[in-house]
Amino acid sequence: MATYLYKARRLDGSSVEGTLPAETEKAALASLDRMGLFPIELREEGKQAAAAEFKGLSGPSTSGGRDLGELLAGRIGAETAARFARQLADLAQAGVPILQALDAVSQERAGDDEVIWGAKEKRDDRRARIVLQDVRRDVSQGASLADALARRPEFMPGTAISIVRAGEEGGFLPDALRRVAVFSEREMALKRRLRGALTYPVLLGGLSGGAIIFLLTWVVPRFSVIYEDLGGALPLPTRILITTGDALTNYWWAWLLGAAALLFGLHRLLGTEAGREKLDALLLRLPLVRSVVAHASIARFGRTLSTLLGSGVGILRALEIAREAAGNREFSRLLAGVVGPVREGANLATPLRATRLFPPQMIEMVEIGQESGTLVEVLDRIGERSDEEVDESLRLFITVLEPALIVGVAGVVFFVVLAALLPVFSLNSLIQ
Repeated sequence: MATYLYKARRLDGSSVEGTLPAETEKAALASLDRMGLFPIELREEGKQAAAAEFKGLSGPSTSGGRDLGELLAGRIGAETAARFARQLADLAQAGVPILQALDAVSQERAGDDEVIWGAKEKRDDRRARIVLQDVRRDVSQGASLADALARRPEFMPGTAISIVRAGEEGGFLPDALRRVAVFSEREMALKRRLRGALTYPVLLGGLSGGAIIFLLTWVVPRFSVIYEDLGGALPLPTRILITTGDALTNYWWAWLLGAAALLFGLHRLLGTEAGREKLDALLLRLPLVRSVVAHASIARFGRTLSTLLGSGVGILRALEIAREAAGNREFSRLLAGVVGPVREGANLATPLRATRLFPPQMIEMVEIGQESGTLVEVLDRIGERSDEEVDESLRLFITVLEPALIVGVAGVVFFVVLAALLPVFSLNSLIQ
């Protein structure tokens, strides 16, 4: 038995290196897949990796000799990836061989440069075509489509690659690609709803903050000059207002530096695994926000698990992938205890109930789905129902947030106006 050296990516995108024993290269790849790893490079100990098959992200590409790593810095936009997945699925379902389908979706089309869309969309579109051209080359040289995609995790998430792999192994690749397209489109729809619901409160908060800063830095100093000329003791609210306005006007650079330092610190904190875990745990505890985050995570988990099981992926592997795809690290951590009992033969509903993350009616649906053999359909329905709950939770959140913002801003404006006018009410005593 040979020993293989590998470089691979986990589901969360982090890299890992190691060795594993295997009879053949294909067996080594299968072992990596069972471990939940996506190979970047694989070679037998003492031999060089085959450049065409395991070149990593910085090897030669079809893009005019430029380094692929330079062209593909960061992930390709999810909307672009979903669009290309749909195109590939449509062609495959129409009976077009996979190599021809990859050719069709990866080629530049006349007039693409004239399309009116944003610079980011154009860049993502071009990067996606470059990735698919390399995928096409790998497939033409004997690699499976799943392996070729797994070497480029910036294009498709691990969930989608597992679906493609199951489709190839089970002989239903066109249907697997359709599932990937549907899955990607549903994920994008959820993200759009979340972004759309938060746009107005964020805009309102930004404009309100700008208005308050304008009052403190432009209006208040003019009142301050008048009151200084009059002399006399000013009311406490007026003194607080003038001091705050002076601090903003005279030390604006310190405020900017402080804000920049705060943002930098948050960015660094959230750039660490521990920081992201703390944020995700906090989001699951905040009133109103908890409902949105929990239902969004349940929707992703249910939809992912349904898609994977429907594509022929084993339940243990599907649970691991669906857990990682939930989108909230604390939610995923609490789901980690589900796999063990299921491996030992427990009904899926039992460990899910123990997590206390799912509403009782959803647990009952899972129980009935397992007993009736309709678990895939039930999980898909749970995903749809959770999407509806996300919408309801978002509406409730926005319903509470908008008045709270308006009342808060109105309170600040009222204080500014009152503090500015109080000396006017006692003008005679100030003049004396």
